[in-house]
Amino acid sequence: MATGFLGGGADVALRQAIETIERASSAEVVIAVRRRAAHWLHAHLIVGVAVAFAGLGFMLWSDISFGLASIWLDPFVVGAGMGALVRVMPGVQRALTPRRYRRRAVRKAAMVAFHARGVRRTANRTGILVYIALTERMAAVIADDGVLRVVPVDRWRVALARIDRSIGSGGHATARAITGLAEVLGPCMPCRLDDANELPDEVDESEAEHDDPDGLDELELADDLEAGR
Repeated sequence: MATGFLGGGADVALRQAIETIERASSAEVVIAVRRRAAHWLHAHLIVGVAVAFAGLGFMLWSDISFGLASIWLDPFVVGAGMGALVRVMPGVQRALTPRRYRRRAVRKAAMVAFHARGVRRTANRTGILVYIALTERMAAVIADDGVLRVVPVDRWRVALARIDRSIGSGGHATARAITGLAEVLGPCMPCRLDDANELPDEVDESEAEHDDPDGLDELELADDLEAGR
């Protein structure tokens, strides 16, 4: 049974959001949910070093007597342990990572998933990936050329901002925000009689924590990011 972001039937709601969009339009939608978009090693280091120095200061100036070996070793052992615990503290990782870096990492990971999951290979270039990064509490929506050529830019940006803001409110809120894409896409790219379901409707929960950009050609990724795709 799904838990966390996808718990309480949110996984079903997200699948229904995909189906609603695809009934209303010729778009092909994939939703990918990842624990994180990137590893934030600096957050582990900052917390670990801060705790180690705090522990060292306490041992040096405390009224309690500590052995020399303890003074040398214990602060760093505790610091290493606390640094490792940051892995399960997404709020700490967000607080120690500037928003622009999180945004870039989510966008880059989304582009990798867009290619890796075959969203770019639909017959009429109507693929859309909604990439959800839980640690960063952000979403990125990557749309292929067939969508970007016809969608109203102002309405598209409003819809994407709504999806991004919804991540912190949980899976059901995100499903409602994604469903709103149907109203944007339906009028400009209506569903065709011969429309085939080219991509799976199940929410993509890869066992990998994030999508590794090393698997995608660097020049291809740079070109796509520059084009805003």
